[in-house]
Amino acid sequence: MLQKPPFRFLHDIISEVTKATGFADGLYEGDETQSAKIKDKDSKLNYLNKAIKCVEFATGSTIQIRPGKVVAGLEPENTNAFLQLLAQAATSGCDSPSAVQRVLAMSAASEVPPPAAATAAPAPPLP
Repeated sequence: MLQKPPFRFLHDIISEVTKATGFADGLYEGDETQSAKIKDKDSKLNYLNKAIKCVEFATGSTIQIRPGKVVAGLEPENTNAFLQLLAQAATSGCDSPSAVQRVLAMSAASEVPPPAAATAAPAPPLP
């Protein structure tokens, strides 16, 4: 499953992390909360971009991940690194509400841009 994680699997993980820890609470609404309703590529990319940006803002890290590759099931090592950073952010007491507000403000202005570090070095571990 982790060698080529499908979108639904990633959606379920992000949703469960939010339920269990409160991290990224309020980031998604409406159809975004139901993986079955996110069918087209643009919706999947927007969903992942929001999650990635939220983790980046909460941790102050830059994540090496390309959402288009994730949706295509490629670069599983970067997807797994993102999931690990998501878990660290969710359990480390990061300022999730502020990160959510920043992502939502970007989303209100336009679509959330892709992560800035599609080719940057991996983020350092959280303290």
